[in-house]
Order: sequence, then structure tokens, then C-alpha cells
Amino acid sequence: MKKLFIAALIVIAAGSSAFAMDATKVDYKVKKSFDIQFTGAENVTWSTQANFVKASFTLLDENVDAFFDTDGELVGVSRKVDVKSLPLHAMQQIKKDYASYKITDSIEFDQNGDKSYYLSLENGNKKQILEVSLYGNVSVFKGTGK
Repeated sequence: MKKLFIAALIVIAAGSSAFAMDATKVDYKVKKSFDIQFTGAENVTWSTQANFVKASFTLLDENVDAFFDTDGELVGVSRKVDVKSLPLHAMQQIKKDYASYKITDSIEFDQNGDKSYYLSLENGNKKQILEVSLYGNVSVFKGTGK
């Protein structure tokens, strides 16, 4: 179930459609939790989908997305990262196994200190999302062919 929960968040972070909402309509618990955990955040925009609320904002000159459950608990935080910051072993494996693919997006997802990376790759109409652990293990998260 935890894996499915994270999967839903990653899909949201990767740009699936979400419904924008006015900041004045954000639940008090979510807004309060956000304000406590992300002091100094700027350019905050809110969106919602099913059971999640997403805050997109700038913090320390980085674009960040924070995901909250409906009770205002922080579920996880994502941000775009440079592919070069991934473990070397993982990048070697990806280069070998997906040589014909182009990396189109890379994000870091942090859930209570447990970090994973997600890479979107494309080769024509074939698409893959790879999950890379902090230790460099690579697995297919979602894909339409290799």
C-alpha cells in the first residue's frame, strides 16, 4: 500500500493533471503544517487530486513540491535534480540498459528521510519511469516497453 501511495505522488509530481485551488481554500491543517515546515517558501501555488494536496513553491532558489494528506501530514517532498547527482553505479546501469533512451526528467523524492530518485526516459513512443534507490539499485517503476 505504501508503494502505491508513493506511486500516486510521483505521478502527480511528474505533471499529471491536478486541480489548482485558491490558497484561501486550502484546509487549515494543511496550510499550518506547510507554514511550519517550509518557513521562507515563496511563490506558493496549491493543487489537489483525490486524497492529496500539493504545494509547489520556491525555497532557497529551488523549485519544490510538497505533498500532504488530507489531515495535514507531510507525505513527501520532491524536487528536480541533475542526473549527475544519482549514484554512479545506477547511471552506469541505465546507460548500459537504456542506451537508446533519452532522459527527459529526473526528480528526488524524500519521504521522511527515505530518498529515491525517479527518471523519465523516452525512445520514440516507448516510455519508462525508473526508480533509483539511494544505494544505486535501478528498477522499472512504470513503462511501455524496453
